[in-house]
Amino acid sequence: MDKRWLWGTLLSLSLYAADQPDEVPPPPEVVEKQLEDAEAEFKVAKEMFNPWYAGPLLTPSAHILPPGLVNIQPYLFWTNTYGKFNSSGHSHKIPNIHTVNPTFGALIGMISWMHLTFNVQGIWNKQQSHSSFNWGDTSVGLGFGALAEGPYNPAILFGVKETFPSGKYQHLNPHKGGVDSTGAGSYQTTFSFNISKVVWWVSLHPMNMRLSLNYTIPSVVSVHGFNTYGGGFGTDGKVHPGEGFQGDFGYEYSFTKRWVAALDVVYNYSRRNKFSGHPGVASPGIPATVGGPFGDQLSLAPALEYNPNANLSFLAGVWFTVWGRNASNFVSGVASVEYTF
Repeated sequence: MDKRWLWGTLLSLSLYAADQPDEVPPPPEVVEKQLEDAEAEFKVAKEMFNPWYAGPLLTPSAHILPPGLVNIQPYLFWTNTYGKFNSSGHSHKIPNIHTVNPTFGALIGMISWMHLTFNVQGIWNKQQSHSSFNWGDTSVGLGFGALAEGPYNPAILFGVKETFPSGKYQHLNPHKGGVDSTGAGSYQTTFSFNISKVVWWVSLHPMNMRLSLNYTIPSVVSVHGFNTYGGGFGTDGKVHPGEGFQGDFGYEYSFTKRWVAALDVVYNYSRRNKFSGHPGVASPGIPATVGGPFGDQLSLAPALEYNPNANLSFLAGVWFTVWGRNASNFVSGVASVEYTF
């Protein structure tokens, strides 16, 4: 072997080794701090949990139901309307109107970015000695997923819903004071924008937040006699219902995986209802009034929910007004069951 080649190789290796920085182990206190941080993160991870949510009571979700699944959610509302806000926001007492309103809603997963919604309802009203039961208005809609929820981004959904006038809205009994009114008589198109996000990084108890913005455009309604918008004997004309806006904010706080506290904040606004035609008379010598001014209302709905598993949930709460103008003043007990299969 050529000794010159051997010595050259050894010299090159020694020069390479000399160029390499010495690997100095970190100080013990740095290692100890890294271990403490890792242990703390592991402890937090063990205490966190994957929550189940079914609520809140009123604000809809922005998540698309996967294809092949069906979600059903019947509700029962028991409402006492005991007052009416005037245009200045002052509430005046009226004879109590008791309403029992069972509803049945369903979501049907169609494709990965779209689901179908459906809702039917019945309405029973009672005021003093008068009562009535009939169907309410029915709605069918589509939800379109624009963005799926991720670790740091919310879910976003656009929706369109059509409400059909299946409730009773005209030819009402003049002796019942309007308690037999259960519908608006109008085809109503509602456009929705929903946002949902589960927040994990604030505390050990995850929180779910929802926002739903809705704009409704109603069709013109032909009315005869006593009707949902007023009227009287001989009333014959058309009502142009005002367009409406509703904004819902929903908040859920997980105590445990199964138990959740929820709150809805609901604001709605409607423009005035205009009437054209012959108003008729409410009683001899007194012209009937048809239509009405704008109205808006702010309400809250705290609730508690229990989720035995990921597919079944029970919700119950109270919904009540806190402020309004040209709107009803009410308190409502609400109960619901949600099931996905």
